[in-house]
Amino acid sequence: MQNQPIKKLVLGITGGIAAYKAVELVRLLVKAGIEVQVVMTEAARHFITPVTMQALSGRQVFTDMWDASIANGMPHIELSRQADAILVAPASADFMAKLVHGNADDLLSTLCLARECPLLVAPAMNRQMWENPATQRNVQQLQADGIAIL
Repeated sequence: MQNQPIKKLVLGITGGIAAYKAVELVRLLVKAGIEVQVVMTEAARHFITPVTMQALSGRQVFTDMWDASIANGMPHIELSRQADAILVAPASADFMAKLVHGNADDLLSTLCLARECPLLVAPAMNRQMWENPATQRNVQQLQADGIAIL
């Protein structure tokens, strides 16, 4: 990330039991003075609510690619332009596979493809999913594509 301080971060939250950990992550990032813009997948909303993340970040949480509250109707472009980095935490095996294959079927995956800033991915899944050869291939490909795996 060129050793530049991160002042504005897009935090992408995907579905999985580890999604609850994003609550504390947002609290700590905001406490450190980082402006956090949360983007949640539909699956993430099954584990935590946008209201919780909005209360902690102090900002509107985006969940829909077709959100009319963004003036130009293109949140995937506006949000990535404003960010110093994008962190996907937790990143499910499904979401990592989307990134590898360039699938852009929701706001977060589209935002990750349209970015001009560094992308960091923090995988979170059970041991069997993590050790699956397909997941390991996806991790290797993400790294080869210049995505930081945390």
